[in-house]
Amino acid sequence: MAVKRALEGLPGVQRADVSFRDKEARVTFDPARVTTDELIQAIDKLGFRASLKGGG
Repeated sequence: MAVKRALEGLPGVQRADVSFRDKEARVTFDPARVTTDELIQAIDKLGFRASLKGGG
């Protein structure tokens, strides 16, 4: 899965669980090493639209 690989390939990302059915990705990451903007950009580069979902 390209989205999972793209996210998990970023420094600071420990895990990415992606569900195309739910149109959702849950990412465990170190905010000191990667920003949410970088996560979104990685998905956008693949041709998908990404945004943050509430929940902290």
